[in-house]
Amino acid sequence: MRIHFFSRTDSSGRSAFYSYYVLQNLKALKLTCVVYFLFCILIRIIFTVYSTQGQSIVHFNDFSNANWLTLLITPLFYFSSLYFIRRYNTKSKFLVLSQIFVLLFALYIITSGMRISFYCMNNPRNTLLIYMVGLILVSIFFTIEYYETFLITLITGLIFSTMLPFYLHSFNELALNNIASILLLTVFYFISRYSFSYRADNFLKLKAINEKNIEIENTIQAKNEILSIVAHDLRNPLTIIKSVTSLLALDGGSGEDYYENLQLIRASCDKASSIINDLLETAQNEIVNEFELEKIELSEFLSVIIDEWKRNKMSQVSISFHHSGHPVYAYVHKEKMQRVMDNLISNALKFSGKNDRIEITLRDVTEHIRIEVKDFGIGIPSDLLPYIFDRFSKARRDGIRGEVSIGLGLSIVQQIIKKHNGDITATSTIENGTTFSIKLPKVKS
Repeated sequence: MRIHFFSRTDSSGRSAFYSYYVLQNLKALKLTCVVYFLFCILIRIIFTVYSTQGQSIVHFNDFSNANWLTLLITPLFYFSSLYFIRRYNTKSKFLVLSQIFVLLFALYIITSGMRISFYCMNNPRNTLLIYMVGLILVSIFFTIEYYETFLITLITGLIFSTMLPFYLHSFNELALNNIASILLLTVFYFISRYSFSYRADNFLKLKAINEKNIEIENTIQAKNEILSIVAHDLRNPLTIIKSVTSLLALDGGSGEDYYENLQLIRASCDKASSIINDLLETAQNEIVNEFELEKIELSEFLSVIIDEWKRNKMSQVSISFHHSGHPVYAYVHKEKMQRVMDNLISNALKFSGKNDRIEITLRDVTEHIRIEVKDFGIGIPSDLLPYIFDRFSKARRDGIRGEVSIGLGLSIVQQIIKKHNGDITATSTIENGTTFSIKLPKVKS
């Protein structure tokens, strides 16, 4: 464990620890207020029942007045702590204000103990117990930074030295009491720093453990999902290939069935290749931190992609492309962006009927570029919509013509768009279709 006697915690976990311990300080303050208030009530009851104006309390009237003052001030700290706890947030301004409030209470507790020591005897050096208790309570119950600890130590020492001459006049006693106070404050400082270091060390270790646990859980989950997908989705097309190959070996032949079986083999191989490519694409996008982007004119780029779909992959669904007519530029990775558009168009076709249409729109907005892919198909249920970009999404569904989905396509799309410093969202209405909207940073021509 690293002891932070004259330093702060490492910057990597400092902000999280600060947010954590400020809240814990407020909770400790609230509890301390309750205990201290009840203690003062008990003292007041003893005075009342036994009419105690004890011989050991030299400044009894001052002590009694201080007790009444404590009964008034302590509830103010208590209700203030409730206010801070209920409205707690991690904004810097609020955290600083909360910690200042805690430091004021720490000084209040310490000076209360010091005050009792002065009132109980002519010579505080012989009865510094309550003063010491106040210091220990603050050092153990509250987590404060080294400069805050030093500030409390300095202020407390100055208050002690300033108040002492009102109760003692002998130079020797003044010197001895100040030495005793300095000793107590030194012990207080180092206990407080050790307590701080212990809490910081535990917090950072627990934080690191939690992060590793989450990372391990995600890794295990991803591994299991990948194994499950590979085992299930690759097994079917490969089984078909094996079966059809056996039939062809027996048939040896020609004719319509022969060519139909060959086509089935080709389709199964394409499906297996598609699954493998999606898995490889997902892994590659996670490993590569950045894509090499180039400045291109988007309307021309999208027109080429859409024309290819119109020529080769259309079925009976019409695709239209709308744009402003003037050049729109963006930095993109051509191959990856084509993958995005192919995925979105393919997905739209999958859930569109024979005579439906797909509208692709390029908009030049004030601060960004927007690409929209809109279909008028069956739509996405509202309960599935939040999960469509998840890897191996539970929102995956087969297309209306039986097209199988493994739930990776939209996850890949989102990965690619994020690496373009963009964003993708989806809106959908059942039976009225779905719109995918891509936002990309705009660049000047």
